[in-house]
Amino acid sequence: MKKNHQLAQRLAQLLGKLNQGTRLDVHQLSEEFGVSLRTIQRDINRFDFLEWEEKGARYYKINRQRLRFLTEEDIQRFALFVSVADLFPKIDQQFYQEKLTQSVQVKGFQYESIHHLEKEFNQLQQAIQQRNFVSFKYKKLNTEEGKYYKIAPYSLINKNGIWYLIGTDQDKQKTFCFTQLSAVEMLNESFTPNPQLLEEITKNDSISHGNQLSEVLIKVSAFAAPYFLRRNLLPNQKLVHKAENGELILSSENVHELDIVPLVQYWIPHLTIINPSELQGKMIEKLQNYLSNQN
Repeated sequence: MKKNHQLAQRLAQLLGKLNQGTRLDVHQLSEEFGVSLRTIQRDINRFDFLEWEEKGARYYKINRQRLRFLTEEDIQRFALFVSVADLFPKIDQQFYQEKLTQSVQVKGFQYESIHHLEKEFNQLQQAIQQRNFVSFKYKKLNTEEGKYYKIAPYSLINKNGIWYLIGTDQDKQKTFCFTQLSAVEMLNESFTPNPQLLEEITKNDSISHGNQLSEVLIKVSAFAAPYFLRRNLLPNQKLVHKAENGELILSSENVHELDIVPLVQYWIPHLTIINPSELQGKMIEKLQNYLSNQN
């Protein structure tokens, strides 16, 4: 995972330099990143979809007039895709170009293998891009029978290594675990996507869309505070207040309780949900039931 993270960071910086019109010198880059010339060459070769103004043994520069301007978000997303190529059933040049759009997103480096579901993955990807309804059978864990759905698919998202399909069922937002789908079929019936939901899926760290909490406030102990200041560990995390004793008040906006409660439980006793208070109460009640069952 650390290796993938380093690769993604390096690729993001390289693509950022190219996007700014910088002429890359592989010898200089080798020293800058502390890697071999061969590694730098291999990194740059991953950008074979770009149109090069200069491409030689040492120097590389793209023709920016033929490349649409990439935002920082585009660059980060693309670098992440390249660094976890094994995550996808099949990766090619066309895939990289298309995935600078938002039909597929990756959030995290550890992942489950879905190579045996290449056909289903491609069907859903095509349906998302063409805005076609799909039908499939969905079987929840620990259940014997599955249920058939007709869904307007919006996005395939990888969250913490697990693939999810986000879509709408008669305008009701739903999230499905991809590996629990079967009998996938793209229907000859199109839909018009809701732009607000598309934006929410792109910008929101949550995968549970619908029945969202507008804001959850969480108190973080001084011991755990450095970990949450170093990087965002909560979905849609924002710093509200930092106390003199080192404690933090953080907010998570537009999230489902299932995005928050497991994280707070993981960080016990260092995190406390202070608003909505009933969410903290529900969590404590579940923990008490758990302890009672153990006894």
